[in-house]
Amino acid sequence: PRPMTTTTNELLPANHSTKGPFWLAIALVAVTTVTIIWGAMTTSTGSGMAFVDWPLSDGQLMPERSYTQMPAFLEHFHRVFGAVAGLLALALAVWLWRGQLGDLAARKTAWFGGCLILTQGLFGGIGVRLELPVFTSVVHGTLAQLTLSTFAWIAYQLSNRYRITGPAPGVAPGSGRKLVLFALGIVVVQTIVGAIARHSNSPHALWTHVGNAFVVFLCMTIATAFTIGRMAETPGIRGLARAIVLLLILQIALGFVALAIRNNAGKSPENVADLGTASLISGHVIFGALLTALMAWLAAHAFRDRPPSLMTSHFGSRSIQR
Repeated sequence: PRPMTTTTNELLPANHSTKGPFWLAIALVAVTTVTIIWGAMTTSTGSGMAFVDWPLSDGQLMPERSYTQMPAFLEHFHRVFGAVAGLLALALAVWLWRGQLGDLAARKTAWFGGCLILTQGLFGGIGVRLELPVFTSVVHGTLAQLTLSTFAWIAYQLSNRYRITGPAPGVAPGSGRKLVLFALGIVVVQTIVGAIARHSNSPHALWTHVGNAFVVFLCMTIATAFTIGRMAETPGIRGLARAIVLLLILQIALGFVALAIRNNAGKSPENVADLGTASLISGHVIFGALLTALMAWLAAHAFRDRPPSLMTSHFGSRSIQR
């Protein structure tokens, strides 16, 4: 192991364990991922209006149709998973705030994530009640990916790696932070354009999304390479960067597959049996969400990491084993 020029006690939040909230944040990331997968399948099979009421389904918590009809099954359990994710987000925010666990940034991020998932759920419900499928669905889908990214950021803020990595007091020239943030912004723009193409069937939005994929690939590749070059000694950076590049390649390949098979089949309830097409298109959606979350995680590393020169000058010769 490499020596690190600081001490653990100076970087830990005072006298509080974040082990429990950290695992709750991991569970929240997992449940949110499942919710997005289920929502993608709901859209891909045209099951989004299987129930015309909200927040209940046919006026019930567990309607009979959710067990007997595929569209109802997909739509209802998408709502169920979303509700579970919302409750976990609320529990995490209250746990951190009342227990004064983690640092102030983590507590604020938890409340932001809770408000974000509430807003995201409300847009989904408004879309059902007012029958505004394009606008509300685009906002609902985009906020879902931002919500997942926020929860991934919280998980990092509650991790031991975050606690033993000193916060940088300033940004050194060429640190790559702006580049990572720009790449994350490009991914979010790609998400919005993809959601518009998916829910409006606009050819212009679709081909803008396809063309922008090459810009996303270029920006993310440069950002991850630059981050490795500037933060090679930071634990987890190399593995995270490799995961982003691998997932990016798979995502672009799956995008071309989705483009080739994209048609009206699997986008209306009468064709819901075409689950193969729906699954491939939904896979492209969830890969995009995971890419956004991983880029947010990389940005969190970049904005937390203290450049080695600053750490050496600030702490001198004291060290711990990382």
